[in-house]
Amino acid sequence: MAFRTTPQLGQQLDEVGANYWDLLAGITMPSPKPGNKELGSDGGEYFFVTATADIAATATTGTQVTLTYPAYTVATGSGGFYTPPGVAVKSGDALWVRRGAYNAAPA
Repeated sequence: MAFRTTPQLGQQLDEVGANYWDLLAGITMPSPKPGNKELGSDGGEYFFVTATADIAATATTGTQVTLTYPAYTVATGSGGFYTPPGVAVKSGDALWVRRGAYNAAPA
């Protein structure tokens, strides 16, 4: 699995769940923020988003989703972005989506 190439608090590229909040530092915004872009160690481009509907898991490639800008939300669709492989996503979950399928050359 790919990992982030820059230091940052919060979820790894293959984790799905609630946003990370650094409450000890008194930060009132999640880290990372929806719309943050990250380059993975696999050369893929990842965006931090929030799911607006449940998304079924798909092995190997991840499930294709459509990204809505500027809210940076996703739902199942044909938008060319993919959820982490083999991971089901619940509505409201925060996650990184990859531009282009997993196990494929970066798009």
